[in-house]
Amino acid sequence: MKKIILLASFLPILLSGCSGSGAGDEALAGDTTTIDFSDMNQITLEDNGLNMSLMLPEVASSTGASIDPKVEHDEGDYLWYLSIGPMFELIIEDYGKEKNKVASEKKRLADLSNIFTFEFLVDEPKLIMYRRSLHEGQGGKTTFHCYGEVEVEGYNYVLRSAEEGSLKPIIEDMVKTIRSAKPIANS
Repeated sequence: MKKIILLASFLPILLSGCSGSGAGDEALAGDTTTIDFSDMNQITLEDNGLNMSLMLPEVASSTGASIDPKVEHDEGDYLWYLSIGPMFELIIEDYGKEKNKVASEKKRLADLSNIFTFEFLVDEPKLIMYRRSLHEGQGGKTTFHCYGEVEVEGYNYVLRSAEEGSLKPIIEDMVKTIRSAKPIANS
């Protein structure tokens, strides 16, 4: 019964991401001015020690009640775990003054090409989204991943999916979240 309720709670996300090619795919491919954030809510991470705001998708449970985002962070640590329900988990890492983390990640992925095949669906200097699968005939399931970087107050932060990846519609929402991340303007 719990599995049915969980699946039902994520059905709207899955259906919205399975619409095929369209304006959403074009927005994922580059032009951030055309991204529709109307189904998302803005949150800030100030209370968690990070001067950043971002947009998160609205997620409802099977009863129609909104599922609130949860941020886990230990004070003084360099990791933040931002989740909405069991499927959406975005990891934020503080890399200090280190730059070009997306380029470094692409090099790391290239080193894994003897195990996996990668298809980049978004390939930009500060953001990648890719499909990962084992080489043909080796079995396994295809997963989707994202990795982006944002500068806040001179410090570089990586926002990424978990290592095991997720379903394409969820990763597409994460890409929109990464695109929306920005420093909070001081008033």
